[in-house]
Amino acid sequence: MHYESFGPSDLLKDLVKEYWVFESEDSTITQQKIIPDGYSEIIIHYRSPYRINLAGRWEEQSLLLFSSQIRRFFFLENTGKSGMIGIKLHPAAFFELFQKDVSSLTDRVIALDEIIASELVQLEAIKAGDSIESRVGMAEKWLESQLQNLHPQGVVRHCIADIFATHGMIDIDQMASNVCLSTRQLERLFKKVVGLTPKFYCRIIRFNYIFEVMKDHNDSWIRTALQSGYFDQSHFIKNFKEFTGEEPSNYGFDEVNLANFFLKK
Repeated sequence: MHYESFGPSDLLKDLVKEYWVFESEDSTITQQKIIPDGYSEIIIHYRSPYRINLAGRWEEQSLLLFSSQIRRFFFLENTGKSGMIGIKLHPAAFFELFQKDVSSLTDRVIALDEIIASELVQLEAIKAGDSIESRVGMAEKWLESQLQNLHPQGVVRHCIADIFATHGMIDIDQMASNVCLSTRQLERLFKKVVGLTPKFYCRIIRFNYIFEVMKDHNDSWIRTALQSGYFDQSHFIKNFKEFTGEEPSNYGFDEVNLANFFLKK
């Protein structure tokens, strides 16, 4: 089992958080839980496809996927040997690149060719790549070819920067005022570009901050809750369980799995 991540080029650093690769030679069917982390992704499978349980039923996925913003955990399982590369996009990037209202895609993992008409031959070629590095290089070249259509969303980018700077602990009304919009105007724009309301997005980023805080395993749950912006331990536990399906005391923070790979930075 091999996990690896790569940073983007300077040309793409405002659009791409990172590229990640997961490979496994073990074809034993294994379920993985995926937890919201605030990013959307383009995913390319170059070995066996995966099955997904997002809404109570299992379905086989396409090999080229767009995974939108999600609001709760879901499950994946392999159908054979695993090989996939993910392009983890900054929250506004998919809209900026393809001008697609992503609010209709929230909580969906969908075949990429169903939502964008741009040429996907370069991504298809990744399946035949001869190394991890070559596959990442092909993904980057494909993204660079899309830059001619880029429509940066300065207002939303500014708000996202504030959300991350405060670990999701920011007043939405004040954030709207900072960019000279009403709260309702900001909500409409943010949902169109990111896929979630600013308030819910803040909840996800605040939840993600727990994994930063938990790097120090000596902290009590009460201290962890307070440092992560929760008013009390019960509120903290309720939100943790909403996003993971588990109470924090039962969660395997040290387990080697996809969820921790993405959340434990």
